[in-house]
Amino acid sequence: MNEWFQAEQRVERAQHLFESGNYLKAAEELRSAIAVNPYNSSWHFNLALTMDALGFYEQAVRAYRQALELDPDDPDVLNGLGVDLTRLRRYRAALDCFERIERDDPTYEPSYCNRIVTYTEMGDHDRAETMFYLARQVKEECPLCLYNIASSLYERREFRRALACLHRALELDPQQPQVHARMAEIHWSMGHLRQAREHYLAEIRHGADDMDTLGDFAELLTEQGDYDEATETYRRVLERLPDHVGAHFGLGELALRRNRLDPAEKQFRLVLRIDRRYPGAHQRLGEVMLRTGRRRQAGVHLLAELRHAGDEPQTLLELGQLLLEAGKVKQAHALLRKLVAGQPNNPHAMHSLAVSYFFLHDLEGGILHCRKALKLKPDYSLALYNLALAHMQKGQLGRARRYAAKAVAAAPADENIRALAGRLGIVGFWTNLKHRLLIGAGERPRRTRQRN
Repeated sequence: MNEWFQAEQRVERAQHLFESGNYLKAAEELRSAIAVNPYNSSWHFNLALTMDALGFYEQAVRAYRQALELDPDDPDVLNGLGVDLTRLRRYRAALDCFERIERDDPTYEPSYCNRIVTYTEMGDHDRAETMFYLARQVKEECPLCLYNIASSLYERREFRRALACLHRALELDPQQPQVHARMAEIHWSMGHLRQAREHYLAEIRHGADDMDTLGDFAELLTEQGDYDEATETYRRVLERLPDHVGAHFGLGELALRRNRLDPAEKQFRLVLRIDRRYPGAHQRLGEVMLRTGRRRQAGVHLLAELRHAGDEPQTLLELGQLLLEAGKVKQAHALLRKLVAGQPNNPHAMHSLAVSYFFLHDLEGGILHCRKALKLKPDYSLALYNLALAHMQKGQLGRARRYAAKAVAAAPADENIRALAGRLGIVGFWTNLKHRLLIGAGERPRRTRQRN
């Protein structure tokens, strides 16, 4: 009997620990209580909530399922399970939970509200909107429903409708979490950097303790060129979470932008110690090594990045350009051909593919793709420059001069182009085409988080 009383006391302590943010200790107390009395559904439910707070969603799912074995009809448990299954991308199982709630109690509004998220992540925005209107029949205005449907609208790039929903959510509940952060993302996607910054600051002022939100804010500050404040924001994240890989990567990016190559290399190596597959880390480390003359080591890291590269076009374009600089021409060529196949109207990708043809000693292939790049961007100075150089190699001086003149007109301050125009008649100067080509470093897009 005394042991059961102690278990009750442990649950009470767990509640106080949870409320104070000490989730690990709260979980320990709950597990000790459950070991004594495994037949209390609410204790398993509380453990699941604690695992949610820690971000341990697999463990939360197990705790929710144990609670359901004891109380199969509890809608709160089913709802929590559905939310976590959505987080784990087990969408069909999540929908089964929400639909089961609806069958038992059609007035339970969260079952509709949370299905908005599930359908949004599945890309089924029509059903997401249907759930929004079904939720409104149960509860006319719910801030969370408005936030959730705004996320669906954001994915569809219906930015103004999304913002209207979020403004209404704030009217209903000025403390609704993540609303300002979502508004910041939308304004950022629209190119409204000042408004994005204001909303991130509003989210932080409202007591946001979300490290990802702080990381996003630091990334925005970086894009705005406010490197000192971005650095301080990343360090604020690391004070709380010393192994936050995104913050270390962000600090590395900042150091690289400032050409502080030693601290940049240190941060990217630290990122790879924490997560060997962190997107962009091998690529950025390869770039540092190229800048410091370590071409062979750069190639090793760039090929490692290539093995796990995603499908974000700007990142792939930059990776292809870096591979060319590192002398990994065949791999760069294959990557750039794939990129152009998916983005035939991207002049930068087309031009980089042209350069890879030149590096493979295929003058005709390079000329063809430079011309394709010019059809997409007629004043593309790099393509004009490389066409002039290629025709010089072929001995077609008239064509070379015409392209060089167009290149000067497109970029009169470019020193490489002016040098080409000035030396065009000295054929012997152009014996080494591979090391005279302009790959496009000046056109290389900055690596920022992809936005919808």
